Amino acid sequence: MITPTYSTLFACLYDQAEPVGLIGRGTHYSVMRTTQWRDDMGSATDHPKIHDFAVIWDEDHDDRVIAVIDRLHLSGLLWPVVFIGERKGSLSLLISETADMSGAVDDSYKDRVQSMCNDVNGDVWHCDFGRFDRSLGNIDNRTFPGGLINDCDDKVIAYLQGVSVVWRLGIQNCSVPSIYSI
Repeated sequence: MITPTYSTLFACLYDQAEPVGLIGRGTHYSVMRTTQWRDDMGSATDHPKIHDFAVIWDEDHDDRVIAVIDRLHLSGLLWPVVFIGERKGSLSLLISETADMSGAVDDSYKDRVQSMCNDVNGDVWHCDFGRFDRSLGNIDNRTFPGGLINDCDDKVIAYLQGVSVVWRLGIQNCSVPSIYSI
């Protein structure tokens, strides 16, 4: 499968071009990969990490979200994001529960992200922050999907967990060949 090039800063591993199933209003997703120099708690690392995250699209597949993702990445603010999407003029980011609980995602972080959304091709998007926990079933109620998908939370969480299980979203170690060792 040939995936589209949304950005020169990250690769698209998987792309649903149109809605699949009956969740939200035309929900579908793409999985993106980039590198990070932080671990999942926000600490700087000596070696690059792989960062896989998903863009959740609604029925209009508004790719202006890519410009915001580029800004976040270039500003060093993308690392805790597991899911990101635009719906009804708001940008929703689901932050890794590990990053959220570490305190690395504070009001200063949120203000900086909001500033990236104050001019999205002439529009101002409000930022909505949620949290994503990888443990299945959301037993301890640690996942908060915010406004990412317009559907009941239980259904949204099950959908997001399914995407995360299939793609192992988040920050992971990567093997760097010895010729590239730093």
